[in-house]
This record gives sequence, structure tokens and C-alpha cells, in this order.
Amino acid sequence: MIIGITGLSASGKDTVAEILEQHGFANFSLSDIIREYCRSIGQETTRENLIAAGKYLRETYGNDYLPAQVIKKIREQKIENTVIVSLRHPDEIRLLKKEPDFKLVIVESPIEMRFARTQVRQGRPEDKDNFEEFKAHEDQERTGTAGGQQINAVMAIADLTIENTGTIEKLKEKVGKLIS
Repeated sequence: MIIGITGLSASGKDTVAEILEQHGFANFSLSDIIREYCRSIGQETTRENLIAAGKYLRETYGNDYLPAQVIKKIREQKIENTVIVSLRHPDEIRLLKKEPDFKLVIVESPIEMRFARTQVRQGRPEDKDNFEEFKAHEDQERTGTAGGQQINAVMAIADLTIENTGTIEKLKEKVGKLIS
């Protein structure tokens, strides 16, 4: 089974992936591939650099380049259950839908809750310092003006939605139902 995770910044995508890891899923993040690329060329992993690098990789190698790298690893390592986080372009989904047992899941939370999460998490230089910047950047991610990201289009073709507005225990229950 391959579960693709999409959603807006700080919605809980990585948390859902970590829960799936606890159930034996291999965890791959497209954002991590882009972060690794930025580091390999000596760039900081700011939100702006990540967007530019993602755009470069998509324009140079195709919009489905990032998930194609994950599929290659899945096949080489013969991985049975996988979660892929940070899907942001419809072409990524089109490629993944060719795989048997693929499901696309949206993780959603209200914008105020997501912004508050960015203010307490550490290690993400791409997080914004104020709500206005956070919202403006999100608007770009939704519509495709942010480096080829088209989150609205991806969310429109999702198989199901997980609302992440409660406790971690509630989220674990929802994820458990997804894979049962």
C-alpha cells in the first residue's frame, strides 16, 4: 500500500506519516528530497529556497520527478507499505495513481491552528514569523504561483480527508482506521 499525504503547512502531514511509520510504513518526504538538494548545492533550507529548488527540479526533470525517485527506491528495496509526504502537484498524483493500492489523503487543520504550530516547532527555517506572511505564502501554494505547487488541485483529487484538530490520540485513531 502507498499512502500519499498532502495538506497545507503545519497541518500534521509529518505527524500522520510518523504514526504510519509506527505501523510499519516506510516514510518518504518529497520536501526532504528538496532539502537534501538545497544542502548539496550549499543553500539554506529557507521556504523561498525550497520553493525555488522544487520548481527547478520540476522544470528540469518533470513535475513527477520527486515521487518517481521515491517509487524507484520502493522498487529497489521491495518496500511493501509506504507513506509519501508533501505531494504538491497534480502530475505527482497522476504518476502515483498508476501504482496499485495508492491512496491520497489530505490532512487538514484551521489556518490559525497551523500558524500556531509553526511558532512552536523548531528546525524549520522555512516557517514564517507573522500570520500575514504565513497566509500570503499559503495563498501562493494553493494556486500554483509558488514554484509550481498546486495544492488546491492536488486536494481536489484526494481520496479522503483527515481532520487534525484534536489530540494526538484522536489523530492516531483516525490513522488506524485508514489502514485497517
